[in-house]
Amino acid sequence: MVLRKLSKRDAVTKLKAVQEFGAMCQERQPDVVKGVLPYWPRIYCRISMDHDRRVREATQQAFEQLVLKVKRNLAPYLKSIMGHWLISQCDTYSPAASAASAAFQAAFPLNKQPEAISFCKDEVLNVLQDNLLKETADTLSDPQSVPEEEREAKYIRLLTCSLLALKRLLNILPDQDRELLKERLTQLITQGKFWKYSKHKTPQIRGAFFELIATMCADAPQLIQAEAARACSAVLLSIDDTDPVVLPPLWEAVLHILSCIDNCWTHVSARKGVMPKLWVLLKEGGQGLATSLHPNLLPFISKLPAEVTQPNLEFSRTFLTSVIQGLSSDRATSSPSESAAIIFATMECLRFIILQNAGDEQEQRNIQNMLISEQLLPLIDRALGNPSLQTGPLFPQVSDMLLSWEKWVAGKETPTFQRLLSDFWEGLGHLCTTYVDCEEAKQTALEGIASLLQIMHNPNSASKQTKKKKTVKVCFTDKEDRGQGEEPPRETPVVEEQHCPLRNGHLLDLVCQLAELNMVYVSDRESERHLRFLSQLLGAFPSPQVFQVLLRPEEMKPEMGPELRPLAESTAVYFLLQRVTVWLKQDDRKDTDFLVDMVFSSLQCCSSSDDKTLILNHISRDLNWSVTLQLIEKACADPVRLGVCVSWLRGPVLGERLVGLAGELCVMGLRGSSSSSSHHAHGWPLISLALSQQHNNEPLIGKAYVKQIIDELHATLSEAKGMSDAGNMEPLLTFISDVAATFFSSVKGCLLLASAEELLMTVFQLCAQNQIFTHLSDALLLKLQHAYTAGIQSLITHLGAGATKGTLLHNIGLWVKSQLLTIPLTVKSVTNTCFNVVSEIFYGLQWCEEMELSPPMVSEYHKLLQTWSLEQRIHNDSLIQTTLFDTLFTRSSHSLQHVIVCFSQTASENSSMFWNPWVQLFVCANCELIVRLSEFFTSPPAGVQEQLPPELNSEWKEFFLEGIHNLLLSLLIKIPGEAVGEALTYIPVELLTQNKLPPRFVADQRSSLPEPLQTLLNTLSPLLLFKARPLQLAVYHILHKVMPLLPESDSESASAKSDDEDGEEPCLSPPAALMSILSATEELLENILGGVQVGEFAVVQPLSMEHCFILGYLLAWKLLFTFFKASSSHLRAQYSLHLKKTRSLHKLLLHLFRLMPENPSVPGQPAEPSGKEPKTFFTESLSLAPRKTDGLQFEVPHLACLVYYGALKDLPAMVRLWWNSQEKRVFSTVDKFTSKYVSGVLSAQEIASVQSSTQTFENMMVKARSATREVIATYSVDDIFIELVIQLPQNYPLGSISVESGRRVGVAVQQWRNWMLQLSTYLTHQNGSILEGLSLWKNNVDKRFEGVEDCMICFSVIHGSNYSLPKKACRTCKKKFHSACLYKWFTSSNKSTCPLCRETFF
Repeated sequence: MVLRKLSKRDAVTKLKAVQEFGAMCQERQPDVVKGVLPYWPRIYCRISMDHDRRVREATQQAFEQLVLKVKRNLAPYLKSIMGHWLISQCDTYSPAASAASAAFQAAFPLNKQPEAISFCKDEVLNVLQDNLLKETADTLSDPQSVPEEEREAKYIRLLTCSLLALKRLLNILPDQDRELLKERLTQLITQGKFWKYSKHKTPQIRGAFFELIATMCADAPQLIQAEAARACSAVLLSIDDTDPVVLPPLWEAVLHILSCIDNCWTHVSARKGVMPKLWVLLKEGGQGLATSLHPNLLPFISKLPAEVTQPNLEFSRTFLTSVIQGLSSDRATSSPSESAAIIFATMECLRFIILQNAGDEQEQRNIQNMLISEQLLPLIDRALGNPSLQTGPLFPQVSDMLLSWEKWVAGKETPTFQRLLSDFWEGLGHLCTTYVDCEEAKQTALEGIASLLQIMHNPNSASKQTKKKKTVKVCFTDKEDRGQGEEPPRETPVVEEQHCPLRNGHLLDLVCQLAELNMVYVSDRESERHLRFLSQLLGAFPSPQVFQVLLRPEEMKPEMGPELRPLAESTAVYFLLQRVTVWLKQDDRKDTDFLVDMVFSSLQCCSSSDDKTLILNHISRDLNWSVTLQLIEKACADPVRLGVCVSWLRGPVLGERLVGLAGELCVMGLRGSSSSSSHHAHGWPLISLALSQQHNNEPLIGKAYVKQIIDELHATLSEAKGMSDAGNMEPLLTFISDVAATFFSSVKGCLLLASAEELLMTVFQLCAQNQIFTHLSDALLLKLQHAYTAGIQSLITHLGAGATKGTLLHNIGLWVKSQLLTIPLTVKSVTNTCFNVVSEIFYGLQWCEEMELSPPMVSEYHKLLQTWSLEQRIHNDSLIQTTLFDTLFTRSSHSLQHVIVCFSQTASENSSMFWNPWVQLFVCANCELIVRLSEFFTSPPAGVQEQLPPELNSEWKEFFLEGIHNLLLSLLIKIPGEAVGEALTYIPVELLTQNKLPPRFVADQRSSLPEPLQTLLNTLSPLLLFKARPLQLAVYHILHKVMPLLPESDSESASAKSDDEDGEEPCLSPPAALMSILSATEELLENILGGVQVGEFAVVQPLSMEHCFILGYLLAWKLLFTFFKASSSHLRAQYSLHLKKTRSLHKLLLHLFRLMPENPSVPGQPAEPSGKEPKTFFTESLSLAPRKTDGLQFEVPHLACLVYYGALKDLPAMVRLWWNSQEKRVFSTVDKFTSKYVSGVLSAQEIASVQSSTQTFENMMVKARSATREVIATYSVDDIFIELVIQLPQNYPLGSISVESGRRVGVAVQQWRNWMLQLSTYLTHQNGSILEGLSLWKNNVDKRFEGVEDCMICFSVIHGSNYSLPKKACRTCKKKFHSACLYKWFTSSNKSTCPLCRETFF
């Protein structure tokens, strides 16, 4: 059956059939699968070349499963498969090729693969030859049934794969086997059609052809040499092919042809046919393919014979000019990688040409001069005006080349390189001088010169990316060329000497020349750009010779103090004092960053650290604060510079200046006067930097000066705290809080300083005091709290949390205790700071010795609050109500557990007290604690469970849980409250089923539930419509716990009724309390939503009356669906009939399509669709938390979607019946919405439930296929075998489920049709899952085999809706019928005769 489907034309049918075949190969026994092997080669050879790539991929995956199952049994069929198998491994669709390779590896280990292909080599070559020489698009596919475009695409793919398969065949075959195929391969390559593929219009074919030619040159050179003329023309004349697919294999073939065929240039004209194409290609920069093309240029020119390159001068000029011109192409200017590839190729080819012409003959000298003056120097000139070339690999490559030339000079191999170096440096000097000797010199050019000279001096400064790319180039050099001499000079300096500076004096002479020239413009014309250039030069070359040329000999030496006389001979020091410090002190100079770099360059010429400290002390006395800040910042950023400056940083000169600065800033801040901009802009950051930075775990500045600065800050803060008018001190306090926060958070052990402790204490006091007196803004208060938190964090982390007498924590605790009794510490400051910050930290750390015992703590607080006139203040300020109770009633769980029980007992006895606001607040605090405790005991945090006493959990469950919840349940009835309801959501279900609520029953209410459960439902169900959303949700969560228990009570009464029921189908009502809620709200919803058409979205205002009614209505339906899910099949049928009669579900569905949004996507998703499916209200769960406050506008739409999902899942037949009865517009709207948003989710869940089901059936096996949305049921008993395929529709569950026949053995055709019809009926009309429908059908078949006869009305043993057996027998013919079937027969026919024998039925 499956193999027959594989011959179908439809791609989807073939895809399903292949997937099914793979699954069968995986599931069936090897003996069964072996039976397929004789038919498989023919099928495989056809569908492995299918036009649909999904079919090809699935074919290879199925083949792998077949291989794994049959193993060695595949050998007899290998020759007929191997050709197409090899072609499939070269498929242009990568997943299909990977799958074919995986199947090949599954069949043969790596070491056996050559042997396997060798075994089938003749057959493989037959297939490939036929594909390449005989097949056409029309012979490959039927022209009458396949479109021309599809035929052509298939033919092109087959040619490409065949060429690549031939390449793979040659690669993998051993040498002796290739020799055996030599004659047949010769027949192939002598065909003109084969060589025409080099000019084929399709790039993939050309690329595959050139790959094959390269492989033939490497593995079978005699074949190519025999066809040299065709091969050279096909490859070398295609050198201008710039298709991205073709160019890499083409150049691989070019290099192989040059190596393989010695006289290749006799077959093509280099000057007319090849080189002109190459020059055009190079001038265009490879047309955006430089990264693939240019690495091949060096191997290419190294293989060119003399007759092609004559005359050498013109050839070299044309070649390099064309390559360099490619830098001007659009792609090279926009792509750094393209530009870098061209630079690499230029430099390595230039070095190669120089090595090839490293002689003293006139022609060779001409070539050398041309390379330097016409190629290299103009290229550097171009780079100096182009920032992108400056950052590329050109400068490192030039430096690398010079190092290699110097190596040749040192080796005294030839005077050529000495001459080359002289010419280069002379030309470079002239070039650089031209740029520098100009008043309007370009900043880009000056930066480029500095960068070039720096890289020449220190090749380490070249970027890592450039170095990486240099090493990549090695792979493009053929092994044969290593003996020719170009490789070692090109590569060796990169590896061995990249850390070596240039060994001759050319570079330093040029630097001195440029520095001297540059100084003229700096001194005479005050050129800013020349000054920056000088800073860069000195940064790269901080040598005395350079500083010497910067000082004019006629200038007088400056007067120096006695401390600087030992440095009298240092030109760098003279330059620093005479020039740099003067520039730094200029008032109009804004940017001093590069001048600070000059300071460090000058210091590098000093030998000892004492000298450097002397100089820094001398110059720093007069520097403004911005320059000092830059000096310290640059020193901290560089470990080398920091080592230079550390003595100065910790010395007295800087330390005293910083202490003076801190004092000056504080004095000005206290006066409220605005200081100079330099002080404000740079003073505080400088103080913060000096305090926060560390070097080797020591302060950056001297410890004594740190203490003095902290003392100054503390004194200033204390003084500001005592001032009455602090409004003008906002900037000062802001700066101090920022400095303190940085100091506390960054310096380890900072609180070892007594002054730092005092500062932290003062910060805390400022936080705690009333803003009315301190005049602190909210923003400043936040900054102070941040500083205080950082200090406490440092204290706890680094010094421990001791609270002994005299420590900081102890002092703060005593201060808080004393301040609680004073007036200025108001409610707001206490609640915000003391209770929210202090009590949280100090309680956990046992912050005071006198408060170590927990229970007395409550009474201590009570006394303090009484003294503080709590009773009077509590009525004036509602803020303290929540804060104080929250603080007090979350401190000691042990004592408060007893409080809860005692309070609950008192409360239950006297309900009038609840109208007291104090009592209500106390109730809320108790309930909040119950919620927290319940959460804790339900799921303790990780690692906490082991630390608890072993009896704590059992004590909570056995003693507290029952008492608390029983009292709260009765309390909820007396006064419905949100807090009480939330606490009851954690009540165990056992307490609900055995509740002690006062009985509540409704007249005429038919119920089989136990009295406690009926009372619970009648009591709590009305609260679903309570005018408070948290209580509605709390009641929902409580009732949700008992819903699964309710159907048990109905099952007994229903079975008792069914024995006596002779009339129509029995009907049973779901819980009457819920049904009354539905009936009460249905009319309200009709009034609310009546004006909205079905399919339109009605927006419901959150927390409105409408929101309350709709929420209660939807929650009641969610409870009903939970009840349905827990019911058995026959009970569900009776409940469904009741819903059908009352039309409740019909009304619900109409309301839902007014409440569900047209696009139920979860808000907040990115607009651009990603690879994943978008989240919708049907895929995401809804948090029905009572306390939830955000996203309430989406709650009703989301809940409506989930209720609709529940209706489709639990009552599919009822929804299907409603859908079919709707008018055309509603019918279409429901169908589109369900198909688009719900069916996929529901089908996937249904299939997944079948796959993950642990339910087992005797004599029946059930499997599911998610890809095809199918469920396969296999029933077997004795000699009978039945296979059924259940196919879910696209709009599941609205559309009817199709049942297709699989295999059947031993079953009559008529019986088989009856059973298929029965299963289809069960799946269509029963409100349950597919597994439940299959279980019902299996029971029916089992009864049939047990001898129970079918009912001759419905032709089924088990009734389709009430699941009863045929019991009512005719006295005449003795046939039995279902009661419901007979009732329907009698009422519809208006007769009382037997349906079979037509006698009167008694």
